Amino acid sequence: MEEPDFHRKNKAEMAVLLEYLETQHPIPDEFSDMCQFKVKWFQHDFGNYSEIVLLFNDQLLDRWQNTENEKYDRFWVWFRSVESANLESDALCKEIECRYALMNDNSLKILDVIFYLLRPF
Repeated sequence: MEEPDFHRKNKAEMAVLLEYLETQHPIPDEFSDMCQFKVKWFQHDFGNYSEIVLLFNDQLLDRWQNTENEKYDRFWVWFRSVESANLESDALCKEIECRYALMNDNSLKILDVIFYLLRPF
């Protein structure tokens, strides 16, 4: 059973993680027309959940493997760097908490908002 505010918390989490990936692990220009980060929902016995996924054109990638092997290798090197990103770091968890608080509490102190705006990734 989902907790009452699950979707609001999830929205904050997915926004932070997507922003992190797009800024810290951006899609290289040479791959920008064949892949993109997306939020994808999955069904599970215990309820729905979402993850950030990388959608990519696997047919094009297969073609590169046979015709542009260096480009193929560069894609997988980049992909592995994205896949190994620590999406559960303390900094990201605090960012998610702050984003959720900003979504729900208009009475946050001005210092909390400044801290949020000046946050390092």
